[in-house]
Amino acid sequence: MKSIVSSFILIVAAAAAPALAQYTPVKGEAPSPPAGLSSTMLNELQSSFEMTPQMRATRNALANHSIHSLAIDQDVVNRTDNLFTHEIKHPGSITNQASSGRCWLFAGLNILRPVVMNKFNMKDFTLSQAYEQFFQKLEAANRSLELAITLRDEPLHSRRMDTLLKHVISDGGNWNYVQALIEKYGAVPESVMPNGYAASHTREMNALMAARLRKAVAQIRKQAGEGADVATLRQLKTGVLKDVYKILVLCLGQPPQTFTWRYETKDDKVSALETYTPLSFYQKFLGADLNDFVRFVNYPGQPMHANLEWAWERNMADRPDLEAVNVTMKELEDMSLKSVLADEPVWFGANSAADGDYKKGLWIDGIVDATDVFGIDFSMDKADALAYDNGTPNHAMVFTGVDVQDGAPAKWKVENSWGTKAGDKGWFTIGARWFDRHVFEVIINKRFVPPDLLKLTDQKALVLPPWDPFSDWASGL
Repeated sequence: MKSIVSSFILIVAAAAAPALAQYTPVKGEAPSPPAGLSSTMLNELQSSFEMTPQMRATRNALANHSIHSLAIDQDVVNRTDNLFTHEIKHPGSITNQASSGRCWLFAGLNILRPVVMNKFNMKDFTLSQAYEQFFQKLEAANRSLELAITLRDEPLHSRRMDTLLKHVISDGGNWNYVQALIEKYGAVPESVMPNGYAASHTREMNALMAARLRKAVAQIRKQAGEGADVATLRQLKTGVLKDVYKILVLCLGQPPQTFTWRYETKDDKVSALETYTPLSFYQKFLGADLNDFVRFVNYPGQPMHANLEWAWERNMADRPDLEAVNVTMKELEDMSLKSVLADEPVWFGANSAADGDYKKGLWIDGIVDATDVFGIDFSMDKADALAYDNGTPNHAMVFTGVDVQDGAPAKWKVENSWGTKAGDKGWFTIGARWFDRHVFEVIINKRFVPPDLLKLTDQKALVLPPWDPFSDWASGL
């Protein structure tokens, strides 16, 4: 009788256990003899290469130098000057994001500086990146935990869950992140909350937060499987956020609720020492309506003049996802030109990994050509580069000048956030053809946007997935 009962228990247990998901390869995906690298093919590959004297010289050079250094075309370097027909005066000193992925934040804060410096006659001015970074991390952690609660019944290794777990916390962001942070938390001067080591070297801090958040995702899914409701899961979330807050305070410092501050003017006068809250400081010194800034992209492969929206592209769980209107490069260029000529800097996103001489600060089309070194055509058009992950927006910077020749921009002056040792003391130059090929997005004040393009922002948006190449979840901008 005992053996019958035991067998019954085993049968019931086996029936109750969830079936293991089995991967089914598509035809041709599994190993097969015809797919292998045969001796015949290997012989063909070996006979296709001849070690000529020129090839030997290239091989010897590559044994002691980087590919990039050998591929730089010095003729392109020599004929590119650092002169511009119009530059925004006093944009502020060069900043340094150091070993962090906060370019979007540096660029966002930097486009707000010139108005402040001119209005208050300041010698220099920098907003605290660490202050915004603190709340960015806290809000992003909350957003990711809310997504985990929403996706609690999603298969563990679905594309949604893999995207969430891979990017559960990161340095990346976009313009709407900047807007949300300043509108909610205000801003403070850099001297009030400066960049410490962890702010500028985020790898260890991010790893700790990611570990705690992934553990929380596992806890959420386990409790949900045991019947916990959303209210209970949000209680768990609050406990996790207390740990995140502790990590942030220990790594970045406690954000000030009030502070005293004064500044020096260009004529060496010192302002009165006053007390501010971050919001009152923002209202007095920045005072900009951030809703006046509109985002445009050039996204070949998506409908032209469509309003695009990226799912999950938000740093706060209660703020809208990012939207942008898809425009031609000519339209994007014209709006950028109007803004810079009116002394208003432009936040833009580009593929900084494309052709560039980083020591001299030159992003010029053709300045780096690996084809010259290897005799192989590596080129792809902009649409294919985006679609096949070979050139996506990964870095945000600021246009602060333009060189207009024959009525059109020949090159652009760029304020980067890589410190003064990069480029021309921190400044970079982007050529017109490079602009067309590798610039993907801009933030433009409404007053420089043609009415017909501005109306397009009211369209119902075409929603793209979180893993779209333009999304921070994929590109890491």
